[in-house]
Parts: sequence; structure tokens; C-alpha cells
Amino acid sequence: MKRILYIAPHSFPVSSSESICNSKIAYTLADMGYKVDVFSCSDSYHYPENGSLDAILSGNKNLRLFKVKKYPSITRRGSIKANIVSLFRHIRGFIKTGYVYNGALLPYEIIRRVIEVNGGQQQLPYDLMITRGYRTDVAGIYLKKHYGLYWIANWNDPYTEEKFPSPYGKGYAAKLNIFKKKVFEDVQKYADFHTFPSERLRDYMLMCFTRVVKENTLIIPHMAMNLLFTAKKEISERALTMVHCGNVRKPRDPSNFLKALSLLKRQGLIGSRELIVRFIGMYDSQLPSLVSSLNIEEEVELLGSMSYADCQKEISNCTVSLIIEAICEEGIYLPTKFVDALQVSTPVFCVSPPKGTLRDLVEKYGVGYSCNNEDVESIKNSLYHLVCDYRSSTLPKINGDTAPYFFDKNVKLLLESCINSI
Repeated sequence: MKRILYIAPHSFPVSSSESICNSKIAYTLADMGYKVDVFSCSDSYHYPENGSLDAILSGNKNLRLFKVKKYPSITRRGSIKANIVSLFRHIRGFIKTGYVYNGALLPYEIIRRVIEVNGGQQQLPYDLMITRGYRTDVAGIYLKKHYGLYWIANWNDPYTEEKFPSPYGKGYAAKLNIFKKKVFEDVQKYADFHTFPSERLRDYMLMCFTRVVKENTLIIPHMAMNLLFTAKKEISERALTMVHCGNVRKPRDPSNFLKALSLLKRQGLIGSRELIVRFIGMYDSQLPSLVSSLNIEEEVELLGSMSYADCQKEISNCTVSLIIEAICEEGIYLPTKFVDALQVSTPVFCVSPPKGTLRDLVEKYGVGYSCNNEDVESIKNSLYHLVCDYRSSTLPKINGDTAPYFFDKNVKLLLESCINSI
């Protein structure tokens, strides 16, 4: 069976949306019989760590985990000493690889660790390499050039950060400095195959990757795992409850949603405490005052961060999973929370761009509701539609057969076809 070098800095421990996506794929590959060596580093900036989930997803006998040390980049907040040390590490990495940018210390360390783990051999004992994440770029290029590994590069977000669509970045035509441009061009030159979680993201990246042909790409969605699947239980709360997991800091602004909720209440379309919205995670400091000014303190609960597993319990126990996206021209992303909701049999309520991935999926699979995140009236009308469906017990029913495209069987077929293309 093939051996896979799996480079995913955000994978284990499971402590962010990126890490849950990458750890699921690593486990699935191991479950398919591949021998998988995972190189990852700490990723504790989003969710608190959850040891039980890590134990499940790292427990396959075909999976080995290797930690990569994460060194700080050069920053304005860093001490002079720390920045000088970082500068010399960058210079040393540049001499070794021929590539440099601020933050490239991680791929340099990945290269060193992969070679160290394999005893500094002239040939690495892998049949292919999968990288997941933009800070794997230099590592992928170097290991491809020096060891000839077949390279499958996965992109859950646009690459590079500068080329994120507005309001996150400067768009696909953003200019790169000479050092980043060299890395960007050589990723296209040396990666054999590219995978993306959504068609819209793939199409966006092909406007950036002018040297990549569509035939050398594949859509592999974020996965709802049967291993973690939870059937919907009877909900004891009388109120219709919505839960949003993840940060609602700008540009992922919940203001229009909250204004729509306030309008729904002012127009008498919902009763007292009939609709409860819980936000789990980080939010901007002015959000509590906005909630107060809109007179929806009874309807909105602002909670702190929770582990991924606890977030899943909250989504499982609520009526509907709320997903709020940033206002942008096109929604190219597939948010992890979409498949998280499917995994616990919960419908979604998407406050999203009118042209985008989430709207496509809601319409195609009938798994919930979508509304225009720029239009308060549109959001209010969709909320009222949701409330009416709840009152009449006609909410969408979600189970493992609702959207099989996102579950293990289909994802395994896609991974197999990708690997068999070698």
C-alpha cells in the first residue's frame, strides 16, 4: 500500500476549523489503508484543544504524527532580539532552499523535520506528498525538486493571502513582491495536482494559477464523517434556537442579521423568547452595545469560545446552525460549519452573498435556508420563513442520505481517484 507524506501544519491537535478538515482527511486516508505520516504543529488560536477528538482522529494504526516546531515571524511587536534571531533563521532557510518571505520559517522547519524523521536518506520512503495550507508552499517545492515526490497541493483558501478576495485581500490580480512571486510561480510549476473544497474556489484560483490546467484539479469537499455522525435528538427547548460557532469579527459582520432579528421582533412576528440566537466564539467589542440598542437582549446570547467537540454538541442540540459570511462579490468558500451541521443532522441558516457556494448548496440539497447578507429585509423574510416552518414542524430533515456528496463514501472515492491519477 502507498505511503503518503502528509504535510498539514494545522491538523493535530484539533483546535481550529482548518485543523478539523485536515485531520479528518488524514484519518480517512489511513482508514483506506494508506500509510500516512502527518507533520503538524500547534494550532491553538481558535478552539480550545480537545483531547478526546484528537484521540479518535489520530488513533488509526496506519497514521503516524510528527510535531513541527513553529518559530515566530518578524513582527513590529516582537523584541529586537527575537526579530534578529528570526532574521538569521530566514537567511539560513533562504540559503538552503532559494526561497524566502516573512513567515517561511515554518516550511523551512517542515523540510528539516521530514528529513530528520527519515534519517537523512537520499530518497524519502513515500509514494506521494499531500500538502494542505499555504505555509507548506516552500516545503512542497523543495521536497518535489530534491526527492521527486508526486505532489498533490490542497487549498482550503485562496493562495496567497494577498490574493484573497475583498474584503479579506486585494483580489486574484494582487501584485506580489519578487520573493513571494517566485514561490507563487514555482508552486504552479512543481505541484502535480491541486484540490479544492468548492468549485467556486477552484475557479477563482485558476484565475490566479495561470499555469495550472483545470484537468489537473479536483473538487474534494470538506467531509462530514460517519465516525462522528450524530442523529438528531428531540429538542426539549420550546424556543427555536440558532447557534453560530466561530468568530463574528469584521469583516464577518453580524450587524445586518441582528437588525433583521430586531425588525422581526418589532413587527410582532415572533413572541417573547420564541427565537434564541447563541454566538459561540470571538466577537467585536461593540457587539454587546449593538444588541442592546436593537432591544434584542432577550433573543441574543454571547458565549465564549468552546472546543470543537463542544461546539458540535451545541449545534446538535439547537434547531438550526447559523452561518454568517462576509459581504463580498462572490462567496467562494465552503465554510467548515456547513458540513459540521450535516454531521450532527442539523439544518443551516446561511447569511451569505447572493452569488456563492453556500447558496448553491442550500438550493441543491435542500438542507436549510439562505438569504442575502447585504439585505436586512431579505434576512428578515428568511427568518420568518424559518419561524413558520418551525411552528408547523416542517423544518428540513437532515440525515446521512440528505447530502451523501459530503460523507465518507464519496470523499474516499474522490481521494482514490486523485491518488490513482499518479
